[in-house]
Amino acid sequence: MNYGNLSDLGQNMMLRRQGAGLKTTLAKLTSELTTGNKQNLTSHVRGDFGPLAGLEGSLSRLDGFALGRSDLQLRVSGLQTSLAAMQTTVAAFGTDLTAAASLEQPDVLDAKLASASGRMSQVVSFLNTQVSGQFLFSGMATGQAPLVSSEDIMLHINGLAASATDIADFTTQVDAWFQDVGGGFETLVYGGSDQSQSGIAISEQHKIDLPLKADDQAFRAILRDLAVATAISEGTIAVPQDEKRNVLSQVGQGLIASEQALIAMQRDTGVTERLLTEADVAGRVERGILDMARSKITGADPYETASALEAVQFQIETLYVLTARTSQLRLSDYLR
Repeated sequence: MNYGNLSDLGQNMMLRRQGAGLKTTLAKLTSELTTGNKQNLTSHVRGDFGPLAGLEGSLSRLDGFALGRSDLQLRVSGLQTSLAAMQTTVAAFGTDLTAAASLEQPDVLDAKLASASGRMSQVVSFLNTQVSGQFLFSGMATGQAPLVSSEDIMLHINGLAASATDIADFTTQVDAWFQDVGGGFETLVYGGSDQSQSGIAISEQHKIDLPLKADDQAFRAILRDLAVATAISEGTIAVPQDEKRNVLSQVGQGLIASEQALIAMQRDTGVTERLLTEADVAGRVERGILDMARSKITGADPYETASALEAVQFQIETLYVLTARTSQLRLSDYLR
């Protein structure tokens, strides 16, 4: 640097200006080395933000799908847990009733029958399961409980028992009440949506359905059998011992048959879980690729940055030495 033609004030101003510029460059390089990102993107991409904007948009969509999948995985896991618990409850009670009804031991049958009310309460509770504030078996109406309480259901069933002429009439009325379109179950018990959740996007390419609702015919059959057993257990309707064994045997067999429907539901739900897992893995892989592409645009090469930082530090040290020397010049030294 040649300062021979500059005045002392001019030299001082030039040194200060160069020092300020080097400090700015030092701060920029230090930040780039620390964060790994370019400080001046506009200059780096020469004003063309199109590719970067496209990558950011794709990453935002991937993040949205990932968030949605996380919520869905919780709900599907809740469905699977509820179905498994329901299967255990239904299968065990069905087997107990069928076995006890085959014996001519009223005390044994009554002992097995005593848990009917509790079993029904459990099944209703499973169907009213919530995850993250959403009811799992309400279809589209996730904010509404799909079923009223088991006690409320039995109030309606007890009304049927009061008007029935015999046990055969009672079971016929109960069956119609649960199964008929526009019957008591649909109008007085089920509070969910008529539409199931379908076409839920889990990625750009894939969608899934959540078809299970508490008004499914399989669930109605389970509740019907448990309601009949509960009514008999509580003595709501009088039943001769022989007919009692016959009716409860049918109830037990019906519950055992319902277990197969629950197993099929668990199988289908397992397929949905697998699809969610596969979509999650694919999403993470795609995100990694896009992150690398974005890093090539926004990232600062650590080796180049470190080399540039070292060069700037050397320039600053040189400038400090030069500044110190020029500040010590005296007129007497110049005239010698």
